[in-house]
Amino acid sequence: MCFMTRNKCCVSPQILSVMRNSKILLSLLTITLSSLTSLGQDWSNVMHEELIESLIDPSDSIYIADRNQLEKVTGYDCTDNMLTFIFTSKTKDKIEIAIEKGVFSRSQHILELADTVYKHIHGQKRVDYLKVKNIIDGRYSYGIDATIPKSEIKSMSVIWNRKSLAIPDTAFSTFYESHLCGKLILVEAYLSKDNKNLFIYISGSDGAGSYSVKFVFDKVTYITRIVGTNEMTDGFDFLDGTAKVND
Repeated sequence: MCFMTRNKCCVSPQILSVMRNSKILLSLLTITLSSLTSLGQDWSNVMHEELIESLIDPSDSIYIADRNQLEKVTGYDCTDNMLTFIFTSKTKDKIEIAIEKGVFSRSQHILELADTVYKHIHGQKRVDYLKVKNIIDGRYSYGIDATIPKSEIKSMSVIWNRKSLAIPDTAFSTFYESHLCGKLILVEAYLSKDNKNLFIYISGSDGAGSYSVKFVFDKVTYITRIVGTNEMTDGFDFLDGTAKVND
């Protein structure tokens, strides 16, 4: 509302105050949205750098791909601790995957889960904290947080067009507490666009010990693996380089 003064329309002080506050709120909203957008971009860069740093070899970056753009391997079945896929692709490739999980036997492994760090107070030696190592059989292991695992992957096999792929135990033996069977499909597999590679995704454990891993194969052998331990994102999306920070 305005009132006339010497042929001019003047806005009341109350309305001016509302207008000023509205402009301030609009400016704050614009700044906030801009900051959130910038934050999202920063987090995306941070996560991408983290993914690259997790690669066994920098050249493994060629295997980072959005699985939602690939052909998904179906034919999933899981009974007890044995998971299988029996699948025929669009190009008539026949693929069989089998992964077995079993009880972890402590007597068959050498464990270096944590070191005790001491401090001296008034001449007395006291425990200060535990330094987490997560070493089993001399290798850094996933799915544990200075704790003894309950389960381990016992075997993994892939048959591609009737040919068994060469898969060393070291490819999967460092992953514990894996999620293989459940009401939801907890393991996923995909074929690359050129039909030359097979990707198998597995997740495991929870909390500080959680992980996700992407195994890479060609039609002859196991090639490499990409591992993620970022708790702030969907694990498989992180491995695909498409992860966003969870709300």
